[in-house]
Amino acid sequence: MNLRRLISESVKECLTENRADFLSWKRKNVTIRGVKELGQENSVYGSFGKGLYTAFLGNKAMAKQYGSVYFVVNAIPKNPKVVDSLNGAEIWRQNLVNNYCKEHGEEYSLSFFEANTTMEDEMLKLGYDGFVIKGREMVNYTPKDIKYFKTEDGLYSYYESMLK
Repeated sequence: MNLRRLISESVKECLTENRADFLSWKRKNVTIRGVKELGQENSVYGSFGKGLYTAFLGNKAMAKQYGSVYFVVNAIPKNPKVVDSLNGAEIWRQNLVNNYCKEHGEEYSLSFFEANTTMEDEMLKLGYDGFVIKGREMVNYTPKDIKYFKTEDGLYSYYESMLK
């Protein structure tokens, strides 16, 4: 009986440790995205340029507005411009447009900006591969090797396969 209890406690401890490691990895590497049809573009483009838009794990309500919620791996940009709020994002965007217009001898003009460049092109020129609004959403302008998982079990299986 004592051996059985010892084995049971050892297994529980191992599972708890693995779960904690998984959750830590998940927080650092996984976002969520609302998807209308897997493998197809949602045909909705955000204010911050074309790219892969995802939401932080805690913002499921936002992701759900765009379709079924999937876990997404490899969507987090490596070198994003990070702002604290949606207001900060709008200010950054306006400054980006304004600076582009000034460089080309124009007054501030969103239509001039959009006719001649894109937000993602200008962000990439500045060395940013994405744009992050803390706690809300992000866009990755150069996504690679993106993986979608419908369930946390599928995500966990992927995590375990990476450990082998």
